[in-house]
Amino acid sequence: MKEDRVIEILKGKVPDVIISKILRRGLSLEEIVVMSDLELAEELGIDKGIASEILRTLSKEFLKPITADELLTRRKTVLSSGIRDLDRLLNGGLPVNTITGIYGPPGSGKTQLSLQFTARSLLDLDKGGLSTREAIFIDSEGSFEPRRSLDFLKLNGLKEEDLSRIRVLSAPGPYQLKESLRYALDFVRKDITRFVCIDSISHPFKRYKGFRELYKRQSELQESLNILKRIAELGAVVIATIHATKWGKEVISVGGFVLGHIPQNMLHLRRVRENIVIVTLEDSSYLPRGQAAFRITKYGIEDI
Repeated sequence: MKEDRVIEILKGKVPDVIISKILRRGLSLEEIVVMSDLELAEELGIDKGIASEILRTLSKEFLKPITADELLTRRKTVLSSGIRDLDRLLNGGLPVNTITGIYGPPGSGKTQLSLQFTARSLLDLDKGGLSTREAIFIDSEGSFEPRRSLDFLKLNGLKEEDLSRIRVLSAPGPYQLKESLRYALDFVRKDITRFVCIDSISHPFKRYKGFRELYKRQSELQESLNILKRIAELGAVVIATIHATKWGKEVISVGGFVLGHIPQNMLHLRRVRENIVIVTLEDSSYLPRGQAAFRITKYGIEDI
């Protein structure tokens, strides 16, 4: 067990009461080593200096170099979009351990694409899904519509009863968002879910206005993103829709440097005639830039 590894490394080096706190929280070795000392201190309610010592001790043990050819042969689970052109663009779909940002103006199809991925996450691995027991959909704008979600379930060969496998959390403000993400993190730890979608991550922070509140806004956003990274690193596919704004003639995502450098993939959606959506992969840590297209219909999303 992963917990046994933590006990083995820390036994005799930190007080047993702290080890007990780690075990009660269900923190794995992989999760702890990517946390900052401040995050770990707040998580366990301990002094920051002790948290730093724990991280130093665990990081030394966790360091296991691997050659590039070994990494090449490792195959990651990938969540297919079920859209041929988009899967081509994404080299098969969205891998676990990744965060994908989806941005675009209102009505561009961000929620529709999110519902498509949510439905497909419930499929078995051999059908391009994640074989997840449940999917988590964090709704910050009140945009989740169960009847529309049912359209996407049926489109992908699922049934009405599978609606019970989509757990919807309301998060209109920054504190609700953080609590929703902690809830999702706990479900990932317990292997209940391997898919988390936030629609949108921008909305909870819209009440912060101007430069005077910029620091507060960005620091609150960073806290949520830190939890989001932990969710992905534990083996989930994470999707976050992002508001867009105009900068001159360009459409850019809201969130600035803090949000723009977290996702491994950034997708820009633009709706054109006949409900056709153009998807541009604007940035990726492992894929080239490119475009794809799909059509939004009353049944869901289909190939062109």
